[in-house]
Amino acid sequence: MRPKIVLSGILTFLMILTACSHRAYKDGTQMEKTEISSIAQGNNEFAFDLLKEIPYERDNMVISPFSISTALAMTYAGARNETLREMAEVMHFDREQVLFNANYGAYINAINHIAKEHVELNIANSIWAQQDYSFLQSYFDIIEDVYDSETFQVDFRANREAVREDINNWVYDETREKIENLIAPGVLTDDTRMVLVNAIHFLGPWVKEFDTEQTRENHFYLQGREFVMADFMHNTDTLPYFEDETMQVLEIPYSGKNFSMVIVLPRETPNMEKIERSLNSEAFDNMLSKLENTEVDMFVPKFEAETKLDLEEVLMGMGMVQPFNRYADFSGMTGDLDLKIDKVIHQAMIEVAEEGTEAAAATAVVVIRKTSIDPDPRTTFMANRPFMFFIKENQNNSILFAGRVMNPSK
Repeated sequence: MRPKIVLSGILTFLMILTACSHRAYKDGTQMEKTEISSIAQGNNEFAFDLLKEIPYERDNMVISPFSISTALAMTYAGARNETLREMAEVMHFDREQVLFNANYGAYINAINHIAKEHVELNIANSIWAQQDYSFLQSYFDIIEDVYDSETFQVDFRANREAVREDINNWVYDETREKIENLIAPGVLTDDTRMVLVNAIHFLGPWVKEFDTEQTRENHFYLQGREFVMADFMHNTDTLPYFEDETMQVLEIPYSGKNFSMVIVLPRETPNMEKIERSLNSEAFDNMLSKLENTEVDMFVPKFEAETKLDLEEVLMGMGMVQPFNRYADFSGMTGDLDLKIDKVIHQAMIEVAEEGTEAAAATAVVVIRKTSIDPDPRTTFMANRPFMFFIKENQNNSILFAGRVMNPSK
């Protein structure tokens, strides 16, 4: 693989209301589109906020904003007061938690629903809770019902190394053996009371596969005249395309056309960081609205990326401070002010080849006790310099994975 980058109890009637709302939307078809769209929009806003906060390095990078958001949404279900406010602001969550939980559960089910038989998509959630700790059953009920989460009662005090291995094995299995060793030795301690985990795996064949016999080695330009040799896939097809004086944008659909990869290719390599830092959810939607079907002669390098991030400092820098300190209020989990977030660990990978794309990610939240158009009808898209990519579902344009390719040969 490639080098890694080192991401008061709930009232019973409210809990019942949440559960009923979730069941009403279980197949992802009964909820108003605007409600699911609001969750998807919030996910994208968080995605671009996060990309701006992650230190810019000249390495390939991939993250799953969806995975991070989902793990923190499960944590958010137990947040109250100022902790709730900070998490809602940074994560773009609705402050009405009952409504938010129902909407988020329907959002997950809608994504699963549109995958159908065309792409392989697995979204899994789990909670690993200290077995003798005074967690509220109402909290577990919400997470299990709304987020379809498994709950494991474990003993972090006596068996934390075995628990760590069990969590990592669960992630490994749910990501189809693509994410290994998410939680490193020493992360879990005597004070660990809960670990909330999301895992996602995506395997999507292109609508029109690239012919392996047309793959050719060519130059990929890094900085100035510096270049490396990379394997470029080639296809000619009519695809959604847009260009202006600063960038070219191409959307390549996966089988079933409910998911696609969007490649944002700056005109000049030095503009890569500037364009990445300037993108936000509104600009992304505007860019997608300008895509028009165009006959494109495309050359896209095969690439891989793997990233691992500890996100505590990043999230605190974005304004989510109280959840990590002694003033944290996760009383929705226990009824007391005894818990805070210790770690938010994220790991993701992607492999892009002629057949399609495989991508996976996992996020663990560790909770501890306090102590213009070319006139030629055919357009050339030569991704021979650093570019950004996004994998999205096309019903709400929600971003599942995002990243950059700085050197496909690494």
